[in-house]
Amino acid sequence: MVDRLWRQRDVRTSTSRPFVAVVVLLIIASASACGGDGNRGDAGGRGERFQPLAVGAPAPAYAVRTLDGDTIRVGGGPGAGSDGVPTLLNIWATWCGPCKREFPELERIHRAHSAAGLRIVAVSIDLGDDAPVASFVREHGATFAIGRDVTGTVQERFQSIGVPESYLIAADGTLLWRHVGELPAHDAGLLAALARAGL
Repeated sequence: MVDRLWRQRDVRTSTSRPFVAVVVLLIIASASACGGDGNRGDAGGRGERFQPLAVGAPAPAYAVRTLDGDTIRVGGGPGAGSDGVPTLLNIWATWCGPCKREFPELERIHRAHSAAGLRIVAVSIDLGDDAPVASFVREHGATFAIGRDVTGTVQERFQSIGVPESYLIAADGTLLWRHVGELPAHDAGLLAALARAGL
């Protein structure tokens, strides 16, 4: 009986070793594919090094077309062609659950701070035409500006790693605050940055 149990254990161990080896190799390959060497695998194929934006540095110059047909410009520092308006830039998509959940908070911030001069522009990275995005915006009652970027330029310029992400940009183009993930209600960091911006 004991011999038989030892032989069964040996068979199970010998058959599970190749499985474990394959799993380990897949993990290593996945880590390498996700940029383990520090290069960002961007759509442009340039292999530029990923460097997160630093709070206090100039935000990248960026222009986006809105659903209303206007163009909004942010960042780039003084004289770079930005609109010179303090802006909360949000990167989102209609298929993103956390994006859907944070839209009411973005609307609350818009209503609380727009009279003081804050502009919110939520840039959708959805592919395709504007209709599904416009429908989403109507459904969620958003009254702030909605940008459309089907090329992913906003993600490249702001070194975005996903959606949602938010960036508070001062009137002079300085990045005052950034947040990765769903924006929590009454975020203390954002409120402090808004106060520093005089909003």
